Amino acid sequence: MPQINLSHTTPINPPSATPPLTVPQLWAGLQRKIRFAQEFVPVIESCTVLSEEAASSSGSFGSSGTVVTREVIFKKGQSPKPRAKEVVRSYWPSWVEFEQEDGSVIRNIISEGGGQGELYMTYAFQFVVQGEEGSAGAEEEVGRLKKMAKMAVESSIAAIREMVKDGKITV
Repeated sequence: MPQINLSHTTPINPPSATPPLTVPQLWAGLQRKIRFAQEFVPVIESCTVLSEEAASSSGSFGSSGTVVTREVIFKKGQSPKPRAKEVVRSYWPSWVEFEQEDGSVIRNIISEGGGQGELYMTYAFQFVVQGEEGSAGAEEEVGRLKKMAKMAVESSIAAIREMVKDGKITV
């Protein structure tokens, strides 16, 4: 099956953004997103946690915290598939990884830039898709997924900022 690899990066704290977000606030938001994805990504209708267990490897290079298995249901016509079962691992303080049953992988990455306090959010996607590589349908899907990636990053940052404002995130 063909694979589509793409990513989108957005600055977290442009000059107009208030309040400015910190890494601990972003991390708390990503941890909430694991369990309540629909609060962050408009194409997701619902999210159900199926299981949660302690990460098997911890330390400087391993997963930290918990491993969550969840099922997300997408809004009709908003995703190549109606639902996805995902195993979610967190790698403090840098990224959260969502691995789907079909082999697709999504990473939500927090990174620092060159300037003092510059933070960025990148969503990197490795989608396993139906169809033939290079076909017109595949090219349309790449365009749709690029738009979806941009929207997912921007809506997640906006949701985290709003949760900081309204007190849902208090770190």
